Amino acid sequence: MPNYHDDAKQVQQSLEKISGTMCMAKWLQVSLHLPQGLTQSCYHPPAEKIPLIELDANIMALHTTKSKISQRQQMRNGERPSGCSYCWKIEDAPNGPHLSDRHYRSSEWWVKDQWKEVSVGDVDETVTPAYMEVNFNQACNLKCIYCSPHLSSSWEKEIISHGPVQLDGNASHNNIEYLDAAGLMPLKLPNSQNPYIKAFWQWWPTAYKSLKIFRMTGGEPLMDKNTFKILEYVNENPKFDLELSITSNLSPPDDDLMEKFINAVQALERPRIWSAGDAINPDSGNEWSIAPAVRHFSVFVSVDTVGAQAEYIRSNLNYDYMMMNVRRIMNDTNGTEITFINTFNLLSIPKLKDFLKMILDLRVEFGYENQQEHVIPIPDHNGKKHPPFIRKRQQRIWFDVPYLEYPNWLSAQNAAYYPQLLSIIDECINFMKLNVEDEHYGRTYHGFKTYEIAKMERNRAWISTGMKSINNSEMNQRRRNFWKFTNQLDTRRNTNFPETFPELSSWWNDCSSSSNGSMEGK
Repeated sequence: MPNYHDDAKQVQQSLEKISGTMCMAKWLQVSLHLPQGLTQSCYHPPAEKIPLIELDANIMALHTTKSKISQRQQMRNGERPSGCSYCWKIEDAPNGPHLSDRHYRSSEWWVKDQWKEVSVGDVDETVTPAYMEVNFNQACNLKCIYCSPHLSSSWEKEIISHGPVQLDGNASHNNIEYLDAAGLMPLKLPNSQNPYIKAFWQWWPTAYKSLKIFRMTGGEPLMDKNTFKILEYVNENPKFDLELSITSNLSPPDDDLMEKFINAVQALERPRIWSAGDAINPDSGNEWSIAPAVRHFSVFVSVDTVGAQAEYIRSNLNYDYMMMNVRRIMNDTNGTEITFINTFNLLSIPKLKDFLKMILDLRVEFGYENQQEHVIPIPDHNGKKHPPFIRKRQQRIWFDVPYLEYPNWLSAQNAAYYPQLLSIIDECINFMKLNVEDEHYGRTYHGFKTYEIAKMERNRAWISTGMKSINNSEMNQRRRNFWKFTNQLDTRRNTNFPETFPELSSWWNDCSSSSNGSMEGK
């Protein structure tokens, strides 16, 4: 039976017919950072400023800037836009060829309706995105170790109080003045006066009509009123072909926000009657169909490992509270799925097997045998009686492991110099293979999927290139920066890295030695 990995392999051949670097996301996907006025094709390339002069001329500049048009032309010509290096590194990793996210993304269902339009259309043609991610606010109660003041108000407060983190030489990290000069800090305006947020809400009713996937990110989106405004809009304007989602730490500072969020999701799940004209199932011959407000709703939970180590990476996180909220969503909603996003970095490695076991445990806890086919009665409509709506059992627990690129002293690629860390990853890949889905997967929803194993293997292959791509001088600088960075955070946050990550003692000792100069030349 075809699966996500097989679909991506097949699409790889179709992309090659257009060019060797083609990616549908450059046309059909957009990530908007409205507090700063930035746009991306997906979350891998660097975000780029949306020129207000372009936005004033065409509101579609939220999606299609002149810079993006240039990158599309490069792809048509078989050239590699430099901002898309995440995928090029994956594809060039040893033991390939490896499928990158451009293959996976270009194979997904939301692309198919516009494939021909993109394949033959002009690079500057105004193509409405099918996939949109939006960040309305930088407000966030966490200070993730690899995050920044422009994406977290908590990070911003820490830097204002303590100053930027001092690195090797005269360098600094998370310097607000530098971020502001680079156009990465939020505009010094209330959201009500932000021209990009105004433009978004002006564009929203039109863009909404063609969207297949809409995802809200942050900051922490549960702390922003625009999130609930979107949920209310979708509930009032149901869209049968929309996948709606939110990326959250599931640890909001006010538990009332969780209650408000769950109530909003329950409203979206409420089945309603769709007429044949809504085309939810136009070939059925029925005058009506019954379905929720959207095709699908999901929550992406950002967490990179488990327990105390997860709390260290994501400062202010209460891991147990987060997991309690995971189970609240699973138990209090009928169809919502949760995907854990492990931004794979050096600190993800020690407890990787525990992270994978957590996924397996949840897949069993909320697997096929522990779900019910919810039968929901439908009231009479226009004098007609309707059969109840039945929500089928489904896979509800997912995960992904996109690797971290910056800051480089946190990169998992640093593990290339430490065989014991590579052994942990190898052991975890074997663990996944021992627990792979079987032919009865559709009746259990247990085990790991083949493409999940393939993604872990490609991360392992990419990490192994570190021995060639990171020379001794560069590695020692990364060690010095890690030492300075972590010690300063420990002082500011009253944490203790070596006690929290005993498995990284060799790395920690080498960082200490590099900082005092005893590893120069090694």
